[in-house]
Amino acid sequence: MARYIVGDIHGCLQPLQALLQRVDFDPKADELWAVGDLIGRGPQAQATLEFLAELGSSFRCVLGNHDLHALAVFTEVKRINAKDNTADIVHSRDRDFWVDWLRKQPLLVADGSQAIAMVHAGIHPDWRIDDAAAYASEVELYLRSRQFVTLLEHMYGNETQQWHDDLSGIDRLRFFINVFTRMRYLTADYGVELTCKAPPAQALDMGLRPWFEQLKIAPWQLAFGHWASLEGKANHDSVLALDTGCVWGEQLTLWDCERKTRVSVPGWQR
Repeated sequence: MARYIVGDIHGCLQPLQALLQRVDFDPKADELWAVGDLIGRGPQAQATLEFLAELGSSFRCVLGNHDLHALAVFTEVKRINAKDNTADIVHSRDRDFWVDWLRKQPLLVADGSQAIAMVHAGIHPDWRIDDAAAYASEVELYLRSRQFVTLLEHMYGNETQQWHDDLSGIDRLRFFINVFTRMRYLTADYGVELTCKAPPAQALDMGLRPWFEQLKIAPWQLAFGHWASLEGKANHDSVLALDTGCVWGEQLTLWDCERKTRVSVPGWQR
């Protein structure tokens, strides 16, 4: 069995299919992991979800910020935005099916036998993989409960920036969501900075560091997406940066876990 971990798909079904063909992916024998942002911005949201769901048990993913926002749109917590390209699902008779399917997906996937894990944006450097898995499960349980719409209503915001184990209620859940799906930079005291999208060299002058710079999780490796401007280059032995800007016309990239290599194809050409 081969396992492949693919970067942010963003509803770009054709590049995904081309990439899987490139590696001779066989859903009967192989496994595909996806680092989140399955939909949003790209041209084929519903077709992409249908393709991925039909892979059945050979497919695993985590939720990204665009996926969570899509859930908020599908449940009418947020208004639809044309640039998200999710109107086909909003107006589909299958909308409720996709709401249920998305909200049952995790925020973190880990395989202890291979010491590899996957999130969308990152984990806090104060956490071990076991810690992160436990915190992710708190959000996942809420998303799968009857109260999931309440969580979607209150997940937006940058208020809580410092990690404290005594965080509680919606502040705690929002902090976890922000770390797992939105984080790029940390302040000098490990506060989560959620507004800066500048390149790392420029952010350094602002006193910010990439979240993974002080990460110590060996022997684990952590695959993540979310950060296209890294161009897949994190320069850290314990992380795999896999967002290479497919939806922006750059590349869609996967990591071949068996061969320890990257494979890329051209992204969505607008």
